[in-house]
Amino acid sequence: MSTHGNSMASKVMNEAVELAIEERSPYPERSAFIDADTPETVKEIFLAASEGYAVVLVAADGSKLILHPEQ
Repeated sequence: MSTHGNSMASKVMNEAVELAIEERSPYPERSAFIDADTPETVKEIFLAASEGYAVVLVAADGSKLILHPEQ
């Protein structure tokens, strides 16, 4: 979904792309990578989930939490 330049979510998303190419991705196929510490975080989570994306919420320290949308 929305990442900001060299943000941690952007870095994790780039790593996820490489892992997906190698068929080793630990993330759901339709995932939005979102920084946990921005003013837009809640809005981006809601938007991604409402569009059926899983959310990979990425903290500044690189830790991740995967949120799955309701079916």
